[in-house]
Amino acid sequence: TLVRPAAQAHPMRSVFVAATRQHVGKSTTSLGLLAALSSRVPLESIGYLKPVGQQHVEVQAAAEGAPPLRVDKDCRLAKEYFGLRCEYKHMSPVLMPRGFTKSYVDGEIDMERQKQALLHAWEALRAAHPNVVVEGTGHMGVGSIVGLDNAAVAKLLGLEVVLVCEGGLGSAFDELSLNLAVCAAQGVKVRCVVLNRVQPAKVEMMRDYLGRALGRIGVPLAGLVPTEPFLAAPSMGDFAKLLGQRLISGEEHVLRHCGGVQFVTCSVRRFEERLAEGEYSDRLLVVHGSRLGILEACLRHHAQTGEIRGGVIFTGTRHSWAPDEPILARLRESRIPTMHAPLETTEVAERIQKFTAKLNATDRQRTEAAIRHVQAHVDMDVLLGGTAAGGLASPRRGV
Repeated sequence: TLVRPAAQAHPMRSVFVAATRQHVGKSTTSLGLLAALSSRVPLESIGYLKPVGQQHVEVQAAAEGAPPLRVDKDCRLAKEYFGLRCEYKHMSPVLMPRGFTKSYVDGEIDMERQKQALLHAWEALRAAHPNVVVEGTGHMGVGSIVGLDNAAVAKLLGLEVVLVCEGGLGSAFDELSLNLAVCAAQGVKVRCVVLNRVQPAKVEMMRDYLGRALGRIGVPLAGLVPTEPFLAAPSMGDFAKLLGQRLISGEEHVLRHCGGVQFVTCSVRRFEERLAEGEYSDRLLVVHGSRLGILEACLRHHAQTGEIRGGVIFTGTRHSWAPDEPILARLRESRIPTMHAPLETTEVAERIQKFTAKLNATDRQRTEAAIRHVQAHVDMDVLLGGTAAGGLASPRRGV
């Protein structure tokens, strides 16, 4: 028999962060919550839980017959960035790698045991760290095929939900309505809504209209976060991982962020003019390896001005199209971060277009910027439940 925790045994001291779909700012909001908590309560009282994870990383190698310990990648980010004291083994109790749902439908996975593992991790976490930020996976219905969708997990843990969404007025409310219905079906209360990636010119309009629309259904709007291009800008390391390559020069700039991607199709002369105008100075330049004139122009301009502050990806599947060793040597000497993707340019373009750069433990600059940005635009007291409602400790003096 499934043992459920007593409802609200620690009222309002923990919260479940979910979203209306993928890639809308759930992890950024969770990090903002962790930062807000860390300014209010002792670090050792804070925990983080990713009940159901999909993309996992190894954090402990196999030893003495025990398998390696793998956790959802967001667990490593939260633990390493904030120095959380909670143990990895309690932070990511259920992993659903590729093929998991098929194995479940085939009767090869006992979900009762999975739920018990989740509850065991939850009880261990909140016993040692009573203020727990619980981060869901995707929209509220993700995981429903195995009975561990976000709404079901929030109900299992007895938690209220913060819903993160994005979009315009109508589209945001439409997505919220679908996810609110899933929560209502499970009897889960939505504490508040955060609207992310709002066009700066529309922030006040959206605050007014969406705030009033949500007010009619009794759900507070806790904040509107304006679009900030830097937070969505992949680093050179992100591009290298996306393309399965490594930098062949400028390795020390693996965390450099470029101010956009430029696929170079113009003539060498026009390219040189745009370089001189400063148009491409901070771009990631994607150029076919056969266009040695473009690479030569980059090297000349950088040698004269030092103004190539972006990076270079050269493409091409045929060996004869790759730059020769003299040019590669000059690239390495220039320290311009460069990689070769042995793919057609169209394939590189398609991958980049579909790619969403996620926050990670290595790129502290972007993580810090994301936390500052969300804290500046979201009322964290509403997300945390407030002292009167939830009994959270008062902010530490001097913070």
